[in-house]
Amino acid sequence: MTEEIRLTGAQETLLGTLYAKGLDAARSDPVLGDTTATDVMDRVRYDFRRLKMSSGDRMSVVLRAKHLDDWVRDYLAAHPDATVLHLGCGLDGRAFRLALPPGVRWFDVDQPDVAELRQRLYPSPDDYDLIGSSVTDTGWLERVPADRTTLVVAEGLTMYLQPSDVLNLLRRIVDRFPGGEMMFDAVLPWTVRAAKYSGLLRATGASFGWGIADPRDLERQVPGLRLVVEQSLLELPEVERMPARDRLTARIMNTTPLLSNALRLLRYEY
Repeated sequence: MTEEIRLTGAQETLLGTLYAKGLDAARSDPVLGDTTATDVMDRVRYDFRRLKMSSGDRMSVVLRAKHLDDWVRDYLAAHPDATVLHLGCGLDGRAFRLALPPGVRWFDVDQPDVAELRQRLYPSPDDYDLIGSSVTDTGWLERVPADRTTLVVAEGLTMYLQPSDVLNLLRRIVDRFPGGEMMFDAVLPWTVRAAKYSGLLRATGASFGWGIADPRDLERQVPGLRLVVEQSLLELPEVERMPARDRLTARIMNTTPLLSNALRLLRYEY
């Protein structure tokens, strides 16, 4: 039985993320190899072609997911009893894609209608919780015990929020938990304005709201945050494993600083 998808706006863009991961998994030499994405695609009723995702859009989804997975593995290897908050999880299967240490406590968080859809598509193992809430309604944080080091992961989320919501969310996390790390992707300010030309955003009616030029600005705006890594997606070695068209796109973008730094992953301690 397939699930009919009735999402709009920023929520519908999660299907683009799923689509890009599914196409990668179908390759003979995938970069991410997320077979959970192909399984979920087979179980939903939706015309993914209507998203009009460019080659560059699909490439960025796969590269950021692969590198975030690597960062999460590294963190959990050092903190095998951590709590993980996966914000704006959409239909991503990171909690099931990774081999988690048995002591990890995992929380996926997304809008109630997305959470309800996830419940029908994914299992609910021990030490896994799904919270149906907007991440900006930070009352949901009270449902998460604050007794462990806490890793916060957000993929394809921050750019859809408003600046005040981003800062409020990060400050509440820093204030609530005893320490840990945050890992998320962020766009440059000019990208917020240029996003209206994106095929994916035009197809879904979504829009960007937040970008950041200097990631150290968050150290000043959110007391307690310390930047650890700023990583351009286009400088990752996995770029060379992408299809030829994507490799060409990456090389062209890397010739201009504004484009080469437009797709970044940020990693902070708190």
